[in-house]
Amino acid sequence: MEINRQSAISKINFFSSENIPFLFLIDFTGNKWVVEPLDNIDSNEIKFWINGKTNDHSISAEGPDIVLEKYALAFDQYKAGFDYVKQQILHGNSFLVNLTAETPIALNISLEEVFKRSEAKYKLWWKDHFVCFSPEIFVKIDQSGLMSSFPMKGTIDAGLLNAGEILLSDRKELYEHTTIVDLIRNDLSQVAEKVWVEQFRYIDKIETHNRSELLQVSSQICAQLSHQWHVQPGDILAAMLPAGSITGAPKTKTVEIIRAAEKLTYQEGSERGYYTGIFGIFDGKSVDSGVMIRYIEQKKDGSLTFKSGGGITAKSIAEKEYEEMIQKIYVPIVRNHSITKPETPQPCLP
Repeated sequence: MEINRQSAISKINFFSSENIPFLFLIDFTGNKWVVEPLDNIDSNEIKFWINGKTNDHSISAEGPDIVLEKYALAFDQYKAGFDYVKQQILHGNSFLVNLTAETPIALNISLEEVFKRSEAKYKLWWKDHFVCFSPEIFVKIDQSGLMSSFPMKGTIDAGLLNAGEILLSDRKELYEHTTIVDLIRNDLSQVAEKVWVEQFRYIDKIETHNRSELLQVSSQICAQLSHQWHVQPGDILAAMLPAGSITGAPKTKTVEIIRAAEKLTYQEGSERGYYTGIFGIFDGKSVDSGVMIRYIEQKKDGSLTFKSGGGITAKSIAEKEYEEMIQKIYVPIVRNHSITKPETPQPCLP
């Protein structure tokens, strides 16, 4: 099922030019791709939900409360990776690095049931591999070539007094978010004729499986592609990978730093894999895709790990970043509720 980068790009371009609907998955490295016509996908092997478009209509909230037990990575192990990243930043090799880790977990339900019972804009289950329930849009491209991206940076416990104000006024969070917005603008400018920021820093609220709530900050960036975009969407997607929101800046050097640092925060022989990659569909007219965050992986021995992380800057504090990494280990069970904007992002206005 997996194919290499160039074969996948050619396949995507062909399907799009022939108006054939298809699903695509791309791992973090951009070396492993899955590209399959929607009609060929066996829902017993892969299930997807992309903003209501799905190949599984048995989704239900029925069932026992989800119990997720975390066996948190030791702080000293996380700090070893954090310290390496911080050193690289202080040496001027990067100014923002997205550091992630994997946390062993136990669940009282299967990953397929997690897919059915979780609420997210982008959900994907691959039998014996992983389940993803992501709130983060990668890019959308409409029929006219109007493209939009929604980088997500900034999370806080909604139960804190004045949580939204604290999040939006935090200078470290502002710096991190602004850096990512600039990076995504640059990524879009590589493939588009015109790029602009439609909305800067809006907040979404998400309820988790244990009935606590989180606030998350996103921005909306828009771009206009050539009207001939549909003959080369594979090239367009490839040019923007890996996603800026889950790498950092400058991107190429930062990816090198990530690979070295995460040898310290992952189990031996493990890496991101499809976590922080992207997936999406072409429905015959338009593209809708998400970033694979909020991700549970099934190992070959059947054990489970939850992969999570956050952005590190020169001002980051290890203890705070460690707590945020653990805070992101949850299963969302209620549809997102926006508290500063309509639930549907504003349309891009060229």
